[in-house]
Amino acid sequence: MKVFEADESVRDALNQFYREQGYHSGWSNSERAFIATNDGEIVGSVKVEVGNGISVLRGMYIAKGYQGGGFGTEFLKHIEPILNETISYCMPFSHLGKFYGQIGFQPVSPDSFPEYLAKRYRGYEEKGYQIIAMRREQAI
Repeated sequence: MKVFEADESVRDALNQFYREQGYHSGWSNSERAFIATNDGEIVGSVKVEVGNGISVLRGMYIAKGYQGGGFGTEFLKHIEPILNETISYCMPFSHLGKFYGQIGFQPVSPDSFPEYLAKRYRGYEEKGYQIIAMRREQAI
């Protein structure tokens, strides 16, 4: 298993991976993307949107055959140093709160989010997503 920051050469493959996972959004230019591969095949990905002095963890997916064995936790820990640089937010599915809590994310009211994120959160709820608002303090 190899984990690394994605570059433009894998954009199409990464976006295809996201489509296969049922994720609603591809990799945008405002995000850093990290992928895990096995024999050259993408088996995991996560994006970190950086801007406005904060980071937003987005789109973490692990292929079904790689779930449940601790791989997701190791992958999450791989990007933790990037999240240490700023206050970070995420909006995972509700059942994943404990998972993201492993690296310090805590449940918060979405009203405490910056306005543009609170709006995004409300939009996800309106679409029926069962999500939780989470925040992680900057590491000093």
